[in-house]
Amino acid sequence: MVDDETVWELSVHRQDGRAQLMAVGELDLDSAPKLLAEVVQQLEAGATAVIIDLTGLSFIDSSGLGTLVGCWRRAQNAGATLVVANPNEDVAMTLEITGLDQILPIMRDGANA
Repeated sequence: MVDDETVWELSVHRQDGRAQLMAVGELDLDSAPKLLAEVVQQLEAGATAVIIDLTGLSFIDSSGLGTLVGCWRRAQNAGATLVVANPNEDVAMTLEITGLDQILPIMRDGANA
């Protein structure tokens, strides 16, 4: 759960070529480069599937949105899949308003990527 002190946390779980990144806090100008760097690192390490789990994300701004698209493009260029998982209602609405829900694969509630 996000508390007032949590601005950004990112944890990574990797298994059998699949990297799951759990983002907690705010995906904004300060934290977005950290997410992109981790996705690039996972792809360079041979991940064939990347899941960015947004369950704990409380806020996303335009730089965060751009970074999600950048991550998706990097995965495509590497021949990997990338899925955005479990955005909360506010983040999902932002993805919908911007039309990114039509571009980024979104997985909800335990559906398989």
